[in-house]
Amino acid sequence: MDLFSRFKKDYLNYLLSIILPGIVTAGSIPLFKLLLGAKGYGNFSITFNSVLLCSATLSGWISQSILRYFPASTHKQSFARQSILLSGITQAIFSLPVFCIVWYLKGDLLMALFFTIALFITSLQFSILAIGQSIFLSKKSIYSEILRTGSYITIALILLKFTGIHYMYALFTAIIFSYFLSFGYLYSLTSKELAKGPYLVKEYKTERLKELFIRFILYGGPLSLFFIFAYLISLVDKFFMLNKVGAEVEGNYQAMFDFLSKSITIVISPVVISLLPLLTMAYQHGRTREIKKLLVTLFGVELAALFVTCILYWWFGSRILFGLIKIPDTPEYKLMGLILIAGTFIWQMAIIVHKRYELKFKSTFLLGMVAIAFMSQLLLYIFFDKSNNLLLYPLGYALSSVVYLFLVSIGLIGIFLKRLLH
Repeated sequence: MDLFSRFKKDYLNYLLSIILPGIVTAGSIPLFKLLLGAKGYGNFSITFNSVLLCSATLSGWISQSILRYFPASTHKQSFARQSILLSGITQAIFSLPVFCIVWYLKGDLLMALFFTIALFITSLQFSILAIGQSIFLSKKSIYSEILRTGSYITIALILLKFTGIHYMYALFTAIIFSYFLSFGYLYSLTSKELAKGPYLVKEYKTERLKELFIRFILYGGPLSLFFIFAYLISLVDKFFMLNKVGAEVEGNYQAMFDFLSKSITIVISPVVISLLPLLTMAYQHGRTREIKKLLVTLFGVELAALFVTCILYWWFGSRILFGLIKIPDTPEYKLMGLILIAGTFIWQMAIIVHKRYELKFKSTFLLGMVAIAFMSQLLLYIFFDKSNNLLLYPLGYALSSVVYLFLVSIGLIGIFLKRLLH
């Protein structure tokens, strides 16, 4: 199967694994909000998102390293087992400081325990998902996510309706059980898959945990920091806006940003999820020409999608959007939305381009480039601090995306110019 055909198959599976549970979750939000109240739901949402952010930071380096090193590993069964073991050990080490910090901040011993266990199991889930992606079990990820989402909602509703325990304890109990079920399902599937076919080797050799840790931390460590900067790029505009123009305007901007950016990301994120395992497998076999062709194709598709989305938004989409999220339909807000669409697409296009550096283990370079992109956004807000133009804030977000795309494309631009000159 050629790379693009394999990519299309995995993309559709991962898209379904995101959309189907997303529909179920979205449908349950009004019910949970009714049961918990706006304040209770907001408190839970902030706390659980903190778990996910901590998990991405503390274990993202492992999952990214699994995706990159798996194709080159000679003994894939051993590599998978040792990767999960490494994930468990490192998260166990992080557990005590995390527990103490949450206990100090929340003043609730039991909540600190729930938070720590949830962080541990979500981190293990990230690692087993990376192994599943590496052996192309994209279809199984649909069942895994449906199992996780369905069990979470079922357990949460039973505990909230038929027990008298605090709602935060009930919801985190449901989260922990649902992630354990999903992890167990994926662990069983990956173990069976690795015990047969091309992954089975006669000469069994155990990966040395210390060597695996060094390789993972050198490659994946900078990528964990990369995710922090990427998160800050999507956050700092709201911080400056809140302090400059107040909560009401910032709230409208936040709602517009969440709707537009997350909608685009939901459609495009399966591209990133399915791409790296495929590229690393092809790179390991020297299929560089096919890799370049696939990346150029995807970049072109996203560029075309950017233009089509901008036209549809400007033509009639903005009116529908503003009606849904109750935002004044003004030219200024309309331009803000257009800039946000452009910035989100450009960022996703940059992620496609930067895959070439991941393949070459240049994660430190990517960290430096995203730090520069973030600084360009920050400096724009600082230099134009006295400006009252609301477009400044989405322009800063879009600027960071453009800067990052330019920085990761410098090498390609140089190659292109040399070919023109010769």
